[in-house]
Amino acid sequence: MKVRWLFLPIPLISGCATVPPTQDVMGDLAHANPVPLAAVRLQTDAPLLGAQSVEGELGPGAPVVELAQGNSYYRLYRLSPVHGALHLKVTSYCACFGLDKRIAVPVVRVLTKTGQVINPSPDGYDYSVDGAHGFTPLSMTLDVAVPGADAGYALVASDNSRLDTSITRINFSWGNQLNILTYPVGRFDIRYVVP
Repeated sequence: MKVRWLFLPIPLISGCATVPPTQDVMGDLAHANPVPLAAVRLQTDAPLLGAQSVEGELGPGAPVVELAQGNSYYRLYRLSPVHGALHLKVTSYCACFGLDKRIAVPVVRVLTKTGQVINPSPDGYDYSVDGAHGFTPLSMTLDVAVPGADAGYALVASDNSRLDTSITRINFSWGNQLNILTYPVGRFDIRYVVP
């Protein structure tokens, strides 16, 4: 009976990936050579988004773009030119047995096949919390409308305008009073939902 209690913390702790070292992440981003959004290299071999979720990660090793929300690591995806929505789910990193959570606040820009931004999405997206039960990672989702025939690419980045500060513009409504900090790196899933 007592042995069982020894193994109980393992699933709780393993539910959260540890936070990457802040010095490494911030240092790599500070020393990167960001490109303006208009100069992002469009890759015809970028992953094509469909109904199945594609896993991605923002962090060292990814290219860096200049946005109004600060420099950010980014990932680029191809889109089929039809009306639909991008469904993005970002998952937090955790430290201190899951009580300290850090999450990349997502930014999505839809680009034409020649790289022009289509209707840049304003600040103040509607976020929802998928799961935040004590030790488990926090997830939040973002849905962005794709205008149709002109869409060629989706650029996923993060809002780094207030790095390493508490998230205040997103309403998290659950019992725990956790200090959730913005972070420039993150793990996400993205898919293209066509009605």
